[in-house]
Amino acid sequence: MSGKRRSVSIAIENLLEPAQHFPSGDDGVWRNHRLIWKQPASWAPQLTAWLTPGFRSDGLRRLKPGIFRDLGWDDSDWSRVLEKCLTADIAYHADKLAEAFEHAIVRTYHGCRTTDAGIYHREGLRTHDRALMTERLRNIVEAYPELQYVKARLPEAIAAIDSRLDIGRLYVVADDQSLLRHAAHYMIYGSEWISAVLGFHRHVLKKTGTPTLLQIDLPLATVDSATRNEFAVKILREWTRLACNQPDWSAPIDFTFTLRTNIPPAWIVGHSHPKELADPLERYSVYRVSTPECLQCQA
Repeated sequence: MSGKRRSVSIAIENLLEPAQHFPSGDDGVWRNHRLIWKQPASWAPQLTAWLTPGFRSDGLRRLKPGIFRDLGWDDSDWSRVLEKCLTADIAYHADKLAEAFEHAIVRTYHGCRTTDAGIYHREGLRTHDRALMTERLRNIVEAYPELQYVKARLPEAIAAIDSRLDIGRLYVVADDQSLLRHAAHYMIYGSEWISAVLGFHRHVLKKTGTPTLLQIDLPLATVDSATRNEFAVKILREWTRLACNQPDWSAPIDFTFTLRTNIPPAWIVGHSHPKELADPLERYSVYRVSTPECLQCQA
């Protein structure tokens, strides 16, 4: 029994040590701080310091950091595990964390296909403009002789894709793993709307450009409070899993931020070009990239 208490004590010390340099319970730990979901070292110490005053007097012992819990990484019961250790419920702490996150920055990702990623570093990333997308679609159809059939019925094809959900919106995700594993069509074909209009003719979209993953440092002040709250719940659960199970891997997260504003070039901090992707529109068959660099990379 004493050995078990000792192992828990050591685990508590290991949990608290990285946080000792941050002010306890201070929202200021998030001011202008950049979080990278898949790098817990970029946010777990700050969250430990921020959360510590919310624990019951015996809260950390209730949590039993370092004692393995047989729960999946995406199991909502991680919230229950943490809530038993706190003086208030998870909803309260998630609300407070969402407020504090308003001053933080989160690394996000956006998938596209382009001949020159440098244009995003120079001009930023724009929300979906249906008029501009339609013009781009018409130019693509004009450029390929095999699309003459599509040209004749283009108004019908456009009308058939009646979704207007994307107009004025822009989507980025908190973890590039979700894009690379489950939504690579954004990088393989580019615009989802153009790809949908072209249907099985979308293969022509592979003939220009290269799959590109943009890295974007997104100020969370640009995100609505409900989305920040949802993200706060996710990160509290992941902190609990890391504290208890002490894994050497980061849990993947499928989390999207919906923006209604353009992203300025200053927020775009990098890009990369995957060499192989699983195509979800072709039963996840492997797509091997023939042009693994864009003009920006070659310059």
